Amino acid sequence: MVIAVMTALVGGALVTGVWLSVLLTVFTPRGRPSRLVRGTLRTLASVLVAVAGRLPRRVREPLLDLCAPLAVFTVAAIWLGVSSAGFALLDGTPLREAEWASRGLLLAAVTAYLLRFLHAYGRRERLVARLAGSVCGPRDADALLAAYLRTGSRDHLDTLFAEWTGWMTEVESTHIAHPTLTFRRPAGDLDWLKAAVIVLDVAALTEALAPSWAPAHTRALLDTGTRCMQRLAAELCIRLPPVPVSLQGREESNFSDTLRVAHDAGLPAECDAQAAWVVFQHRRIGYAPHAYAIEARLHYELD
Repeated sequence: MVIAVMTALVGGALVTGVWLSVLLTVFTPRGRPSRLVRGTLRTLASVLVAVAGRLPRRVREPLLDLCAPLAVFTVAAIWLGVSSAGFALLDGTPLREAEWASRGLLLAAVTAYLLRFLHAYGRRERLVARLAGSVCGPRDADALLAAYLRTGSRDHLDTLFAEWTGWMTEVESTHIAHPTLTFRRPAGDLDWLKAAVIVLDVAALTEALAPSWAPAHTRALLDTGTRCMQRLAAELCIRLPPVPVSLQGREESNFSDTLRVAHDAGLPAECDAQAAWVVFQHRRIGYAPHAYAIEARLHYELD
């Protein structure tokens, strides 16, 4: 009798644990996923990323492409497997009859999770793809700023900043709630981290060169983007020492040339070069080193 009760308690605990994991992962999208999801992803990702870093590019990319979908399906398999084991231990109790209902709900939850995952991934890549038509890397931030100044207006630039502020907010919330998204490879040649740095550079240059002229969403974009990059880096256990200057991706860009391009395109000259450089670097060290550290961890930069 005692053994039967203990067996039933273990079975109930297993089923309850599965459903707590499902609720935390699927139905609280702005929270943190369960330990099961984090542990599964951490184990798979650490193995695949470590192995991929030693392989040539033609082999590495297909292997890394498997990381995110493999993690999702592994979690789903664990949910179903542990739930089945739990109900097996509940054999002979009234709760045993709920197995098929539970399994059907689990399959529905997995489907909802996959749809949410694909939706978030699509929204992340869609805006990046639009940007990729005019830029390739961070040094193109100068040209992007000049293009908006020549062909648009201050409000047009503010629309860009507002759109990317929303993008940063969504990427932060979805990639922390569903960390598997961080390991989902970019759909195009311009990766999402580099795209974020480009737009943040445009905002940082605008604030540094013309602070009183800068559109309303300039500061919101910089604050949101900085927090996003730092939190995503922290989720990957990346800890960076303080850096006085960030030149990642802009090693070939002379700041005096940046000033000339921006002013020739019509940006008001409110600050001298030295003051603008200090403000630009104060902003850039908050996001660019973290974005490039994440790129390195995910092997975006390996040849």
